[in-house]
Amino acid sequence: MTIQKDLVQIFKRYSTQNALYTYNTYYTYNQLYSAASNITNMILNISNEKQPVIIMGSKSFFTHAGIIGTVMAGSYYTPLNETFPIERNIDIIKISNAQSIVIDIDDFKNYENILDSIDDYNIICPEKDLEYITKRFPNHKVRCNGQSKQNIAAEENDAVYMLFTSGSTGIPKGIKISHYNLYNYIKAFTKRNSITDNDRFIQMNDLTFDLSVHSLFLSILHGACLYIPSSSERINPVKFINDYSITNILMVPSSIAFMKKMRVLKDNSLMSVKYLSFCGETLPFDNAILMAKAAPNAKLENLYGPTEATIACTYFEFDKNTEELIEYSGSMPIGNAYDGMNVELFDNNLNKIIDNSIGQIVLSGKQLTTGYVNNKEQTKEKFIMIDNKLHYITGDLGRVINNKLVFLGRNDAQVQIKGYRVEIFEIENAISKINGIISNAVIPTPVGAATYENTTAFLVCNKDIDTNKIKDDLSKTLPSYMVPNKYIILDNMPLNSNGKIDRNQLKKILQP
Repeated sequence: MTIQKDLVQIFKRYSTQNALYTYNTYYTYNQLYSAASNITNMILNISNEKQPVIIMGSKSFFTHAGIIGTVMAGSYYTPLNETFPIERNIDIIKISNAQSIVIDIDDFKNYENILDSIDDYNIICPEKDLEYITKRFPNHKVRCNGQSKQNIAAEENDAVYMLFTSGSTGIPKGIKISHYNLYNYIKAFTKRNSITDNDRFIQMNDLTFDLSVHSLFLSILHGACLYIPSSSERINPVKFINDYSITNILMVPSSIAFMKKMRVLKDNSLMSVKYLSFCGETLPFDNAILMAKAAPNAKLENLYGPTEATIACTYFEFDKNTEELIEYSGSMPIGNAYDGMNVELFDNNLNKIIDNSIGQIVLSGKQLTTGYVNNKEQTKEKFIMIDNKLHYITGDLGRVINNKLVFLGRNDAQVQIKGYRVEIFEIENAISKINGIISNAVIPTPVGAATYENTTAFLVCNKDIDTNKIKDDLSKTLPSYMVPNKYIILDNMPLNSNGKIDRNQLKKILQP
């Protein structure tokens, strides 16, 4: 089966129901199908081959029609992020080898600089933008309508989307996820969690973050309605969730910290929610329990998975009565593997760990992609054959406690400070236990040095706090070389486009 086949059936079955709510307007499945079909025809008029298509948009109806239309054409989509540096977006366009760009100019900032910097692309736009784009960008071919053509049938190993993650060389790494990968993710998820055409999903993530794929395709493929909040509503979504009786939510744990600071997470404050999950970074145990109390009717899961393994590949179900163990290191476990996935722990010599020692998380199975686009070196480094089966070396550390996997940070989060090997994750967990701390991030210093001498802790607090007392409290639980020597209090943590703490921005604060 492919996602393409399922889409066509869904649009016929739910034609009169609402598929999308964005910019204060509802759109039915029939409206979405009509717009998507026109985009499909334009893509096929450009080339009768499967192709990558760039999506320049974030929240609009046309942007989402562009995604669906691309998949219906048998092609695959690559979204850009309007907050990324222009040079990075141009790099992504070029690395993708795309020749077509779907754009809604009202839904993407800085599009002019990008289109001025590239030449001879096929621009697919809404009719309202045709005249302006044609005159403004004579270096491109522009169209808003296409002649009807037969879709190219996608095969299960064809890509459905391609996303880019940061690369160690500074060049973005492309990751293609196939219909087979995504289909198995959806199959494993729906086996555990019921979804109906009455459900209402909220899109809490940017399209360049693979968590957005979860909300978009789980919603559309079940005849449900996907709600797109504004950027400010996404940061503090409680009112939006209640106003529209949202039932299904996937968010990054950093979102909890902001809601906690705004004091909007009260017991029973999210009564409509029936499924609530977290993914993308460590889920602090205390914050997880806070959310469980806010959404008493919800099934709650902590998910884990890199982009290379299609959104998420482990889950841990919890509720407000889940007991915290000291071995959890202050975070909620990530649990057990999805059906069709294998999660194992290996030491640095790639020997499998069979006791409860800490090891590197290694993945294999149906959701795993086969490598990075046009990047043989990093593919060879991260994707290896073990027992004649492809495995992905995540760089994440874990430990099995009571048959449940616990995430213990990045392997590269281990640093040497004053000759001691230190886990940054352990320091952050200790800080999170201090009363009044909403969120924190620890940066080894001096920034950029070959060896580190100390650490600096960035804090977001819900009250005035004495940093000397914090230092004293930490001294009771951590050895002296692990206690940060400097503390910087922020109003809010800087977040990257995926909603995670932007550690590069924190490092810039420390640089002279």
